[in-house]
Amino acid sequence: MKQTLFEYDKWAEVEKPTELRDALKSIWRQRNFAQFAEESEENKTDENYQPFLRFSNNEIRANNYVGFIQTTNDLIEIYPKVFRRCIEKDKNDMLRHVFFWFNYCRKWRFPFSQAHLDRLTIYEFPELIINLIASQFLETISNQPLTMYQLVEEAMQTPRGSINFKRYIANSLVTGNFQNIECDYEPFLFDNKVNRIIKYCSRLLMAQTRFAENFQILQQVVFILDEVEEIPCSIYDVENITLNTFFDEYNKVLDSCKLVLSQQLYSSNVYDLSQWSLLFPMEYIFEDFIAGFLSQHFSKDWYVKYQKSDEYLATDNSGRKVFNIQHDIFLTSKHSEKKIIVDTKYKLRSSNYKEDPKRGIEQSDLYQITSYAFRRGCTDVILLYPNLTDNIPEPDTFKIVSGFNTEDKITVTAMEIPFWTDDDFDEKTLENKLYNTLTKQLNDLSTKNSN
Repeated sequence: MKQTLFEYDKWAEVEKPTELRDALKSIWRQRNFAQFAEESEENKTDENYQPFLRFSNNEIRANNYVGFIQTTNDLIEIYPKVFRRCIEKDKNDMLRHVFFWFNYCRKWRFPFSQAHLDRLTIYEFPELIINLIASQFLETISNQPLTMYQLVEEAMQTPRGSINFKRYIANSLVTGNFQNIECDYEPFLFDNKVNRIIKYCSRLLMAQTRFAENFQILQQVVFILDEVEEIPCSIYDVENITLNTFFDEYNKVLDSCKLVLSQQLYSSNVYDLSQWSLLFPMEYIFEDFIAGFLSQHFSKDWYVKYQKSDEYLATDNSGRKVFNIQHDIFLTSKHSEKKIIVDTKYKLRSSNYKEDPKRGIEQSDLYQITSYAFRRGCTDVILLYPNLTDNIPEPDTFKIVSGFNTEDKITVTAMEIPFWTDDDFDEKTLENKLYNTLTKQLNDLSTKNSN
């Protein structure tokens, strides 16, 4: 059963909610991508916990994760809430936005570029990812076949490489086979760990895809790797491989293999990918995207520190530091003493928030960021929100005056940024619009400081 959902949107019906819930619990227990999510102490011990969907009888509702969940019975695609008012927006356009954001994310490497997506017209999120991975596999192994030194442990009558005396004693001497010398050597092979992992992941995806085009591409990959031994692999095998920077394309391929192997649950069939998912909390994507964008486009004039957490809010009676401060982004000018705290808020304020004296800002957010600014000795804070429409309104400014000295003020600027567009997606246009918006705001704050 196919379902297209948006974050925190309407309830949708599914045929087998119990089986779907069990699959989601299994996905969460793997924790391979859950490093980006926060969970309470209660949730850590709750075997029924999963943060992806809410269930009510036979209906489901998306939480804050975007991506897809594909099981034996269901295909659920979840898109960002910024698009849920755009009734005419097609999936292809939404996916182009998602890939654009991923390209700037720094803490998680997404192994594809916008250029790859521009060539495709596949509208199912899971099949799109499979197509990208399969095409990446085929292009890489065709253009740059990888042969590398592969460690071989073998009993031989003619020594080769180095003799492993510990293994020789255990396997040969105790059994009376003195002539069998245990050797370790590294021949230059096409049948190596990297190619074995690629071949195994290709087999997994062949069993999962429903598109003939994807199946044919994966068949070509397996054919080229015909000489490579077929053995089961795990994500731990990938993490233990280090390649020379000369093989950068293969490093990207291994990133793709991690996406595949992190989804494989235990099964008696080693080639069974019983569920196939890719899920990310949008709060993290929004924050990481902004940090990456600032680092790439503004590092000439600003030091950009992401998730800066070297300060504490208070000390206890013994002088021990407590309440660690971990704001999203901390900017320090390279030309002056100017410091700015940038806090990302992946929240959609109401369409009439300008009529609200608080401008749709949650009081707890303002309390939190004010305490951070006070502790940092920082007079400027920017709260960044995703845009509601293509018409970006003027920023809203709040002054917080110190009760100790009225000359000490903290300026909080709440503003929308062009995070997405209702028009047809164009990467360069959106990129320039975001750059100009942030440039104007940072220049305004720098000018205010010098006056």
